[in-house]
Amino acid sequence: MSSGIYAALAGARAQSHALDSTARNIANVSTNGYKAERISFKKSLSAAQSPDQKYVAVQAPSLDLSQGAIRDTGNPLDVALEGKGFFAVQTGDGERLTRDGAFRLNADGLLVNSTGAKVLDEDGEPMQLPEDAGFVEITETGEVFADGLSIGDLKLVNYEGDQLTRVGANLYAAEGEPIEDGEFPIVVSKALEGSNFNAVRGVVDVIKVTRTFQALVKMMESYKETEGRAAKALGGPK
Repeated sequence: MSSGIYAALAGARAQSHALDSTARNIANVSTNGYKAERISFKKSLSAAQSPDQKYVAVQAPSLDLSQGAIRDTGNPLDVALEGKGFFAVQTGDGERLTRDGAFRLNADGLLVNSTGAKVLDEDGEPMQLPEDAGFVEITETGEVFADGLSIGDLKLVNYEGDQLTRVGANLYAAEGEPIEDGEFPIVVSKALEGSNFNAVRGVVDVIKVTRTFQALVKMMESYKETEGRAAKALGGPK
């Protein structure tokens, strides 16, 4: 079989992965703090077909950690991060990171996020507010006040994109040590960060990837038809 059909197949598989990634980005265009996936391609060699035959392969999706737009909400428990960094929350699977600052108080007076994960303080403990807390304020450094009394500081950490693994639309598991040097993000109270993925770009990407995928599928069909005619001609009467 011609090596061309294998090259086209590799390209089609790569475009399929790119389409899946773009679809996830579009699905989360309205998700608070969502960080888009970016797909990149690389050349790989296949000794099975030819030692110098190059195919396209997909690298693991990378996270685009660029800033999303910040919008005011007026809710004192809503916070956004301006700059690099993450909030830390406690889930059933351990500590996770998020940029989603849509916080609220649960029945036990614990500060939790939109999925119920407990928001952690700088000591790694759940942030507990007094039961009778009235006025709550969160400063730009992440310090939480309840009725003028300091409760503690939100745990803010910073990691490189390649240290993070997405474990949900808005949660990340981190490997290695956080970045200690550099500036911490500014906490913007009464506001939320939106997704950093542009919906218009997403539509353009879907069209482009879909057309490329379809072209590669047609190429494979063409190779198959050509080889079928060649086999028939070679196998015919002499």
